[in-house]
Amino acid sequence: MTPTDAETAPVKKESCSQAAILKAAIDEFAERGVDGARIESVARQAKFNKSLIYRYFNDKRGLFEAALQSKLEERNESVEKIPVDIVEILQFYFEENLRDQNYVRVLLNEAQQNNGEPLIDEPWRREYYQKHIDRLKNSQSEGAITEGLDPTCLMTILTALVFFPATLPQLAQLISGHKVNSKEFEEHWTECLLTMIKLIQPS
Repeated sequence: MTPTDAETAPVKKESCSQAAILKAAIDEFAERGVDGARIESVARQAKFNKSLIYRYFNDKRGLFEAALQSKLEERNESVEKIPVDIVEILQFYFEENLRDQNYVRVLLNEAQQNNGEPLIDEPWRREYYQKHIDRLKNSQSEGAITEGLDPTCLMTILTALVFFPATLPQLAQLISGHKVNSKEFEEHWTECLLTMIKLIQPS
């Protein structure tokens, strides 16, 4: 091992151990919520001792913030995969939210825990959504979406739309008669999205 290898090895080991802890923490928070989550369970799942978790993240709140941040960064990496067509964008996020239930559950945990303090990574999260609002503005200028609609209001509505099946799957099932992970619901939801788009397109 060269001197450079010897210097970088501890850094790589620390990075790997943090990644394993965060993965276990995400599972724990998603399943039990912040109040019900236990550091002991995270340590057991990650195969590290509790003292290492406290050393990296100080306390359970610090661990939760780091876990949420890692999920946000992971979602942000998917921006390049987002389609251009608005129907395909909505379908993309619908599928992503069903695929990554832990992301949705950790967001719900954040909502329950927040008492008005600044959100984790709020500036670049706002920037993330602003990019989508700008896309809607561009669609309006191109004539694909009715110009009189407020793009920020529209973004709020569309966000609620793509999160609904993942956050309240039981209601989606009761309304549609199909489980959200079924082929029948996927077809039903695609039709819902097409209906929504027709409502916001120029007549």
